[in-house]
Amino acid sequence: MDITINEQAGTLVVTLAGDLNNVASSQAERDLAPLFERKDCDVVLDCSQMNYISSSGLRILLNVFKHLRGCGHQATLKGMTEEVEEVFDLSGFLQLFKVEK
Repeated sequence: MDITINEQAGTLVVTLAGDLNNVASSQAERDLAPLFERKDCDVVLDCSQMNYISSSGLRILLNVFKHLRGCGHQATLKGMTEEVEEVFDLSGFLQLFKVEK
């Protein structure tokens, strides 16, 4: 799993590439730590390069969602593949996040 974070027009864009699974979850938590230091902006999670997400990956993104909501900001999922979107749908997470195609 490769994670990059860039700021664009006051929004943090997080690009998730590869598999966000149990093996990658510890590193992903460390890579996403800078998001929890920010309380001043929305976040777009670009999932267009993500192939797979496990329950541990969902937990990590749920923590991002909770942090942003607590700060009055929003998390948007963008560019999900059909497979990844299906996992979000089956877990009920699509109801939490704003979704862009």
